[in-house]
Amino acid sequence: MNQFKEQINKYAEVIAKVGLNVQPGETIVVLSDIRAIELVRAFTTASYELGAKKVIVELSDSNIQQDHMKYQNIETIEDLPPHIKVKNDYYLKEKVSMLFIHAVSPENLKDADPEKIAALTRAGREVAKELSDSRMRHDQPWCIVGYPGPEWAKLVFPELSEEEAVTKLMENILKTVRVDQEDPVAAWDAHGKFLKSRAKWLSDFNFDRLKYTAPGTDLEIGLIDGSQFAGGGHKSRGNLEVKVNMPTEEVFTSPDYRRVNGVVSNTLPLSYGGQIIDNFKLTFKDGVVTDFEAEKGYDVLKELLDSDEGSRRLGEAALVPVDSPISNSGILYFNTLFDENASCHVALGQAYPGPVPGANEMSAEERDAVGLNSSLTHVDFMIGSKELDIDGITRDGKVVPVFRQGNWVE
Repeated sequence: MNQFKEQINKYAEVIAKVGLNVQPGETIVVLSDIRAIELVRAFTTASYELGAKKVIVELSDSNIQQDHMKYQNIETIEDLPPHIKVKNDYYLKEKVSMLFIHAVSPENLKDADPEKIAALTRAGREVAKELSDSRMRHDQPWCIVGYPGPEWAKLVFPELSEEEAVTKLMENILKTVRVDQEDPVAAWDAHGKFLKSRAKWLSDFNFDRLKYTAPGTDLEIGLIDGSQFAGGGHKSRGNLEVKVNMPTEEVFTSPDYRRVNGVVSNTLPLSYGGQIIDNFKLTFKDGVVTDFEAEKGYDVLKELLDSDEGSRRLGEAALVPVDSPISNSGILYFNTLFDENASCHVALGQAYPGPVPGANEMSAEERDAVGLNSSLTHVDFMIGSKELDIDGITRDGKVVPVFRQGNWVE
């Protein structure tokens, strides 16, 4: 990646300044596969130059992960060493900022036993629940970004050589995060303001519910009274502006998990647990998935839905127009970070408390009482298309067109 050295340094700087908004004296944790080591190095340097106190790097290797899943049994997979809990407790106490770099092929574990994948996912989420909850409340800054691992690049561009595929994926990732622009920080500032204006427009209606209509989808999602839509960035540690996802094109809210009814079909493949789920449909009744089907990845989808009680309920509803940069590129990334920003999507599992005023200070019981879902999972899947219409229904019954043919109503 020598030809991208300058751009990688610029990318790292944008992540540090915009994504995590690194402040003097902070401790930062980077979690990444070894395939992204050049970005890890550049980000570490950028963070220290901004005054970070300490940068802790946790590297993994997806090839070794394949061997873990092949040779370990479920009991061994679930038996996590105690130092992981100690480490997570330290990260929680220090309120570290966390950077997650996605570089691995979405099909990395395509040959693994779905029950082993479920066991690994469940064990990891259980031991990290308090830390994850802290991030979901935005008590700790966090950011997710992408980097072109060779296996992932070949999945996206199978017709190209590995070197050509990596180059092309890198070029497109840099575009999605605005690193190709003359002043990426200013570009992100303008983009964030645009998304916030869309969120305010939706919030001002205080919709009772959203109705989604498209081929294979006829779904109503109830919204919590007084809840807000968010987008374009979040406040962490009080008043620190951060971007959880880079890229981001979404405006989202946390729905009332009890008031979801109808059917919804995916429009883009879902990568989950190192495998692909596609051509699936979920049926909801009173907030719970009561039936499902899938042409690809049925067993993995079943394990996901059976993760816990909340994994059959919705925790997020996000709006993204098809006329957006990632969608217009025509590239299917097979990676939720990118594909969710090309399409409207919903998420099974844990809800973000932020869209509901006061929810960050509520107890678990109080959040449940207002309709915020609780789960160890949070899995986005894409439902947007040029055929999707969305209406907002106000609390006095007025129907407000929000999306027509996959785009915002102007």
